[in-house]
Amino acid sequence: MTFALLALGLAVTPGQAQPTGRSGRDAAGSTITPAGNPSALIAAEIAFARAAQDRGQWTAFDAFAAEEAQLFVPQRTLAKPWLRKQANPAQAVKWQVQQAWISCDGTAGVTFGAYQGAGDANGWFSTVWQRQRKKGNYLWLLDQGDALSTPLPSVDWIEGKVADCPPRHHAQMPDESAQPPARKAAGGKSPPPPLPPLPGPVPAAQAVAGADTSDGRSDDGSLVWRTSVAADGARDTHVWLWKDGTMSEVLHRTAAAPNPAHGG
Repeated sequence: MTFALLALGLAVTPGQAQPTGRSGRDAAGSTITPAGNPSALIAAEIAFARAAQDRGQWTAFDAFAAEEAQLFVPQRTLAKPWLRKQANPAQAVKWQVQQAWISCDGTAGVTFGAYQGAGDANGWFSTVWQRQRKKGNYLWLLDQGDALSTPLPSVDWIEGKVADCPPRHHAQMPDESAQPPARKAAGGKSPPPPLPPLPGPVPAAQAVAGADTSDGRSDDGSLVWRTSVAADGARDTHVWLWKDGTMSEVLHRTAAAPNPAHGG
């Protein structure tokens, strides 16, 4: 069961998660107010979990997925075309979010927690969430996980953290006046504005022959994630958050290559 051990289930215990991000100051000293709210990510997970139980597992995954959402089955693949070919299992998995991290500007966040599948199956999951520009709601962008021989310990409350706001030094921002006018793409849509640089460096990705490695980030660069999947399906995931003047790693998880002998 290749995918059934990758993203799985939710029945979240409500918890308190208050913004803890620091405001940043630009070159002129103006304050940047944090807009990230980890409670919004937790609420999205709760709604996602309930939908999986009420509407069916894959139906819920499809409904809560962004158009460009990705899964690992075991290689990286667009989620929606894959999900719409799947039949809902008779019993949907359940999961409990335990930690949430969100960028200062609230454009992206990451959740982590435990899942329970059929029988005594247990594991961890991690989900990247993206705030939608039109409605302001959160849809998942990247979902994965792996089985565990020992379940994750339960928690009494959900931990939520907000990135510190990156300083907006004018010298770092793209000089839009020096750029040629943006051309509209097919369909009349203008390309998105250039993103500012990351407030601090993250480690370079390790070069592994045959590996598919991809980085993602929030619009303000205060949250960065990296996923790498090897040719055999083994995966490596890192998440960094801008805190106390550095990009601090807040999550690192690996997943073993699927074992065909076990059906996954």
